Amino acid sequence: MNQLFSVNEVLTSGYTVEFLDIISVIALFFGIAVIVNKNPIASLLSLIGLFGSISVYLILSGLTFIGLTYLIVYIGAVSILFLFILMLLNIRTSELQSNNVNSIPLALFITILFNYALFQLLPYYMAILNS
Repeated sequence: MNQLFSVNEVLTSGYTVEFLDIISVIALFFGIAVIVNKNPIASLLSLIGLFGSISVYLILSGLTFIGLTYLIVYIGAVSILFLFILMLLNIRTSELQSNNVNSIPLALFITILFNYALFQLLPYYMAILNS
């Protein structure tokens, strides 16, 4: 009874946590690209990439049914519907070029205000990262 048994990882289907970390960073970049892109078609393609990376994350973490459902519903239906609506609206590129440099200070102010409120609401041990 004093033997050491090797147990295979079943929850992540044999993948290590580093793969999930890489996929989450890829999903983060796709999420930023959705917001930063000014062209709605490029933004929609980034949204499809975001949905795909979240789906792969769910599949690799062992939630296969939810990952495949996410893939079919969001990429197969919602994103294609958005693409159809964007093509139907026929947005001109001259309408997309707007000067939004003056909104950067507002975005920084809202971000700082949101982080201040969040750190006031959370307990101290949850507010400090990696401690």
